[in-house]
Amino acid sequence: MKARRINAFTIIEVTIAMLLAALTIGITYSVYNIIAKTYKTYSAKNENITEFITLDHILRRDFDRADTILNDSAGVALKISNAIIKYKFFPNYIIRESSKIDTFKLQVVDPVTAFESLPINDMGEQSESNRVDELYFKLIVNNDTVPYHYRKLYSSENLINRNPYAVN
Repeated sequence: MKARRINAFTIIEVTIAMLLAALTIGITYSVYNIIAKTYKTYSAKNENITEFITLDHILRRDFDRADTILNDSAGVALKISNAIIKYKFFPNYIIRESSKIDTFKLQVVDPVTAFESLPINDMGEQSESNRVDELYFKLIVNNDTVPYHYRKLYSSENLINRNPYAVN
């Protein structure tokens, strides 16, 4: 009787196939981890920059629209028509209070308010002594320090309303 030969793989062929499959899975897993870490870092940087740009846009818009800007105990208060918008500066975040409250998670360094290039250090009893036309601060974004300067140009009508006895 003739021995029938069965078509099958040898143990060496199966072992080589398993080894190649394991190498392919290992390489794929390593590449996936590298891409996932890179994407996470990219997303975190993008989120910080987006928050940074949003704060700049909103603060610049509020400064331009404001009728009067006053120094506040924790930041500045902007009077726009009948509404008041407050910005409060803390070391690790900035809060914007209006009809809703926004929090910007950015590191703030050295916020300074000034009027006519003179820093306002203390809160005065009269609101006019707390008037602000400049705001300086530094933001730390992705380990870089970015200085910011906002300036309010008051109209002559606004300044005359401030001091009706002003002389040219």
